[in-house]
Amino acid sequence: MKRIRYSKILNLTNEFLEPSIGLIKRFKGRKTTSHKDLEQIIKIFFPKTKHISSGKGYYKYVYIIHSQKTPLVLKEGKRKDIRKDYNTYLSLPEEIRNRYFAKIYWRSDGGRFMLQKYGKRKEVPDYIHEKLKCIGKNYNLKDVRKENIMYFKNGYKIIDAERM
Repeated sequence: MKRIRYSKILNLTNEFLEPSIGLIKRFKGRKTTSHKDLEQIIKIFFPKTKHISSGKGYYKYVYIIHSQKTPLVLKEGKRKDIRKDYNTYLSLPEEIRNRYFAKIYWRSDGGRFMLQKYGKRKEVPDYIHEKLKCIGKNYNLKDVRKENIMYFKNGYKIIDAERM
């Protein structure tokens, strides 16, 4: 049986965060998720959590959480958007998957959350951006912009892209 990394975070997400979304919606009488309420719940379990403010055009809310020394992001969004990202990652060949794309550890059972490795924001050199765009084009990935590339220990990687 394959060992799931960060299984405690997965269990917390499946048993507490996923069901909380429905309860928050019902309690507030809304049809959409209250991300501020969800962020407060996440901060209880991960006190060092930071929300990355997202601009126009983004479909996911991103929370930086820390597991020991490793920075991770817990992405929350519509099931469809999380599934697209997760399936895009899995569709890449294994030998290049973690070399050019930030590792995705798991998707929650309810499908609203995904845990991904997090890098550092650095200026992306043009030649690296072109290289990653070319790799993305070979595997039918779109949206390989400089904003979607981060620096990790072993180089620059794509953190968000979809299949065409």
